[in-house]
Amino acid sequence: MADYETEEQQVEALKKWWADNGRAVLFGIGLGLALIFGWRAWQGHNLSVAQEASTAYTSVMQALEDDDNGEAFLSRVEAMKKDHEGSSYAAMASLAEARFHAENNDLPEAESALRWTVDQGAFAEIKSIARLRLARVLNAQGKHDDALAVLEKVTSQSYAGLVNEIQGDIHLDSGDAAQALAAYKRAQESGAVAPNNNLQMKLDDLALPEGESDES
Repeated sequence: MADYETEEQQVEALKKWWADNGRAVLFGIGLGLALIFGWRAWQGHNLSVAQEASTAYTSVMQALEDDDNGEAFLSRVEAMKKDHEGSSYAAMASLAEARFHAENNDLPEAESALRWTVDQGAFAEIKSIARLRLARVLNAQGKHDDALAVLEKVTSQSYAGLVNEIQGDIHLDSGDAAQALAAYKRAQESGAVAPNNNLQMKLDDLALPEGESDES
């Protein structure tokens, strides 16, 4: 009889606990399920968006290859930058756009495309590449100070040699041969640049004749 009373007490205690906590338990289970299925849906959505961006990028590059005057290419780039802003694919499409403009001697448009990449690019690597190219485009337009300022924001050591080489080009174009030579030497000594015949030629062109010094 004692056992029966104990079981009854246990059942009553369970009923009471469920009355007090049942809703919270059900809510917790429901929330957990919602989070699980919501996370899966979010992952699926992101995958779908990435696939769409990849397909759009392929279309952009195909247009660049097929379109002689670039009209279709530029139109698709603009659509991609609008529809997939912030994605790495849009940033790479903008890099391609900048190269197209540079090769057609439209440096202001090349500058605009590269600045968009710097502002909207999703990855630091792409932003670094955009800044290096932007510095060259600015230098080609005679905007030497702006070009040097852009290079200061490329902080990755893997680009140290290239940054110094471009700095040398900027100093040389602005008429400062001594600063150019110093930058080229830093590029050569950085160890972060592959063997570069062009860099060596720049150094040779600026090297002092044997027997002379900087003070002569």
